Amino acid sequence: MKKLFNLMFLCATYLLIFSSCSKDDDISITKEQVVGTWDVIWAEQDGESTDIPEGYIYMELNSDNTYKTVMFKDYYIGTYEIKDNTIVGTTKDPITEYYKFTVFDGKNANIDYSNSVGDKYKFKAVKR
Repeated sequence: MKKLFNLMFLCATYLLIFSSCSKDDDISITKEQVVGTWDVIWAEQDGESTDIPEGYIYMELNSDNTYKTVMFKDYYIGTYEIKDNTIVGTTKDPITEYYKFTVFDGKNANIDYSNSVGDKYKFKAVKR
């Protein structure tokens, strides 16, 4: 019985360790890869999704670590840094924005967006 318990414990530990690792951890981005303009072509919030026309939501990442995010008629300007697979931007307001790249192939990306005021979106974006 003790051997069975130990085996079950090892299996549960294995599942816990490996299920907590996600595919997101494998993605790494560099400044050279992400500098440019990213058009959001699809967005989801609270389970509701929609296609986004070009130019309505985008982010411009500059090589001098400045950026601009446009969301419809609002925009945010600030500086950014890259941490693993996430771009962390700080606006002049200050608002902190997080762009976590969950899928990335150079020109296309899935991005989990959140900010310090509580907004959360899932984006599909294309680099111009």
